[in-house]
Amino acid sequence: MENQQNTQENEVDLRDYVNVIIKRKKLILKVFLVSVFITAIVSLLMPKIYEITSTIQLGSVNELLIKNEDAKAVILNQNSLLSVINQLDLKIEVEKLKKDISIEDIKDTNLLKINIVYSDIDKAFKINEATISPLIAQGQIIYQDRLAIVNERLKELDEEIMNTERDIARTQTLISSLHNATNISQPDVSLRIILLQNTLPNYESNLTALRNQRNAIKFVLSNAKDFKIFDQPIKPKHPIGPKKKQNILIAGVLSLMLGVLLSFFLEFWESNKIGKAKI
Repeated sequence: MENQQNTQENEVDLRDYVNVIIKRKKLILKVFLVSVFITAIVSLLMPKIYEITSTIQLGSVNELLIKNEDAKAVILNQNSLLSVINQLDLKIEVEKLKKDISIEDIKDTNLLKINIVYSDIDKAFKINEATISPLIAQGQIIYQDRLAIVNERLKELDEEIMNTERDIARTQTLISSLHNATNISQPDVSLRIILLQNTLPNYESNLTALRNQRNAIKFVLSNAKDFKIFDQPIKPKHPIGPKKKQNILIAGVLSLMLGVLLSFFLEFWESNKIGKAKI
């Protein structure tokens, strides 16, 4: 019996709520329409926001020449951004421009993805170029310096290998000539041949080590990567904002909730006034 009574009370309360909504439906509809209309107008008046994306390659010679975090610091450096603002005559603060630029690591690569969000698509391209160019220029100087060092070492190895090959050839020639020597006693010939033959393994071992070093350096050079723009930005077909449909949908849902709450508040207010008037 008690459960049945509670169920009936809940049904009555629910009907009261529905009756309030029906009674105040014009108010709810007005709040809904006004909110949606204002949101639509504001969304139309808001400037369009575009996003462009480019990818840069960080140089490496056996290892990254500039680490990812250091590269990000170069791009987002306050002085660098201030230079970009002055260069392009942008009417924004440094912190705002910094928020408009996002940089992502591409996992397991030496690539960085640069995202520029801006209201002017043409200036977005210019911002992209102006922010990336200093890093590319600085990186290419480091890359060329490192290449010069590696190539110099390669040149030294080539000379050492050539000298070692000459030492081996000269030793082998001496051994051959000793076999035909007639002005040296046989015991001296044998001793000299043994001494020369004992030096050959050292020469050959050194030659193998030098060749391995040269091959390793050549491998490093063949896999060296310069600083460059890996993917140029592409002009987007559509802006990413403002999201008009999403804004209107959110405004519609919130306005309905507001209209319902306002209806219950007015109903409660009127009920209290009527109650006080009767007293």
